[in-house]
Amino acid sequence: MLVFLLMMAFAKPEPEDFEPAPDVESWERVGYGWGAVPAVNYNSDEGFGFGVVANLYRYNGTSAPYSYNLGAQFFTTTKGIHNHRVEIDALRVGGSPLRLTARVQLAVTRAANFCGFGFDVTCDPAVAEQAADALALTGEDRDTFTSRYYKARWVRPYAFVNARYAIDPMPHRVEFFGGVRVEWHQPGDFTSSEPFPDSLYATVFPEGETGFLSVLQAGVMVDNRDNEPAPHRGYWIEGSVRGAAPYWGSNWSFFGVNTTLRGYVPLTKDERVVGATRVVFDGFVGDAPLREWANPGGSALYEVYGSLNAGRGIRARRYLGRARTLVQQEVRWTFVKAKIGSVPVDLTVLAFADAGVVAEDWSDLGAAFAEPLVGTGAGLRIAIDSNFIIRADVGLSAKENWAPGVYIDLGNLF
Repeated sequence: MLVFLLMMAFAKPEPEDFEPAPDVESWERVGYGWGAVPAVNYNSDEGFGFGVVANLYRYNGTSAPYSYNLGAQFFTTTKGIHNHRVEIDALRVGGSPLRLTARVQLAVTRAANFCGFGFDVTCDPAVAEQAADALALTGEDRDTFTSRYYKARWVRPYAFVNARYAIDPMPHRVEFFGGVRVEWHQPGDFTSSEPFPDSLYATVFPEGETGFLSVLQAGVMVDNRDNEPAPHRGYWIEGSVRGAAPYWGSNWSFFGVNTTLRGYVPLTKDERVVGATRVVFDGFVGDAPLREWANPGGSALYEVYGSLNAGRGIRARRYLGRARTLVQQEVRWTFVKAKIGSVPVDLTVLAFADAGVVAEDWSDLGAAFAEPLVGTGAGLRIAIDSNFIIRADVGLSAKENWAPGVYIDLGNLF
């Protein structure tokens, strides 16, 4: 976290473009702002990460929270993760109500968790030891095998384009959205094109999963948040459908639905204490690659269940199912509102609870609701220039024997 506190890495807006008043919101300004920090972070699933994250914001005085944002990330970790991307988020394209978001990304992992499907997976080390016994492994070979038994590795270049079109302005903005996401799935890493030999993943998918995935999505959202990156009040609700099929080039076929509700309520008059809630209902039917079992639909990209974004305190992607629901509650207290030069900097602490239900198949939902997946913890947010947000959370769960999960990342969860 010390690296993240080097605020001098954040440039001030140009004086001739913007002379900030004490209470000016980011979208009331004209000019540029930018954030660039070393991406030195850590989370329990991926290890220590190194790289750089940079964002350039253009303000035009009317579009909230900016006119456009150009971003880039170059990132790798000690557990063999590579995550490099460039993206753009442009509002009111050509002066119209159209918003376009596009990203190109290369994701490579050697540390993806795979413990099986459903809500009752155990990730039991004793099962890995028994598999090592069956192969008569000893010494270093045995240690390497057991450490990888519940791991999967893959290379995944992908790109997406999302469009949002507003048909009704704030305070209750209604938007239709749609997009396409294309991915190439390849088992292995930069040195191999196969799963880890005799791992659980290799047992379930002996040939790995190689192919092209093309997903189309469409939906509608209603939004009246007062500040998109860090809301104090309002709501954001969306519903969507998605699908992959050979008709548009996919090697897999499935259909999915998603409903996501987010609400924000100030708990004090000065709005420094805020209650924030996210509720997600998501599921799919059909044939999807393993990676897609962790991807909910909707406008946000994250993983369920178990991760730094959904199920904190539980290892990433531990629970995989076709039907899943998620409830997250945070109480956020902004205890410092300051400026470094003309750049506003807010510090926020929070307490949170995440709860989820995951069923391998829709028929298992009744049993899954009897075994909720719960985690809790606390975190810190550093908001620079109202848009560039650094977060750090520590989560714990009985499902992981209360071993702490540590997560440092960029942006609010919701």
